Amino acid sequence: MSTAARVVNYIVLALGIAMIGYYLALGFAVRFGQSMQFLWLLGGLLCVARFAFWRWADRAGRLPSSPLLLPLRVALLAAVLFFLAAEVLILLPGLREAPAGLDYIVVLGARVNGTVPSGALRNRTDAARDYLEANPNTLAVLSGGRGAGEDITEARCMFDRLTAAGVDPARLILEERSTDTAENLRFSREFVPAEASVGLVTNNFHICRALGLAKNLGWHVEAVPVFTTAISFPHYMMREFIGVFYELLRGNMKI
Repeated sequence: MSTAARVVNYIVLALGIAMIGYYLALGFAVRFGQSMQFLWLLGGLLCVARFAFWRWADRAGRLPSSPLLLPLRVALLAAVLFFLAAEVLILLPGLREAPAGLDYIVVLGARVNGTVPSGALRNRTDAARDYLEANPNTLAVLSGGRGAGEDITEARCMFDRLTAAGVDPARLILEERSTDTAENLRFSREFVPAEASVGLVTNNFHICRALGLAKNLGWHVEAVPVFTTAISFPHYMMREFIGVFYELLRGNMKI
């Protein structure tokens, strides 16, 4: 094995260890069993296995020498570059400044653990509180039904947190039927006058997909991005890459 190949092999090992470490850190810091979290562990184990195989093959003098290796490596590099470029495009809308004075904000739901908001839902709710405090004429549609493991609807969880923080209940509208982002938008739109200016309150990584889904419905909305914690950000960005292309393939969103 050449020196360059050995360096690449150790880079693969380091990447594998980092992915496994991130899987564990995410599990202990947030929770295990999150959607698609297993992909970090799977990717890490594949990288470690690749390192072990190449090292064994080098010592045994059995390194693969197929003419397909170069095209495969080029294809892998192209896939990585495509993934990184797509991630940049997904994140860019989440960097926008939220416009002031909107008539309505729609707060998109996220997981509730029993009756306790997840980190994502807590951050969205707190961002909605800040916006409502800064814009006293704005009304909020709290959007989210009740899923597995949730004792109350996501909308009710947000309502309870906002009213406990002093927000007037008369400014809050509950939409408690939706089970995904597309339904969040479709059902929330029923509460909003056609001529009203509207902002979507959701995490920065999620803004791109939410705006694309709204555009597909013919609904012009603004972005009200929400900060995402550093420990969760890589996982959500990876998951969002899959989510965006899934919705594009289904024809549910427009760029």
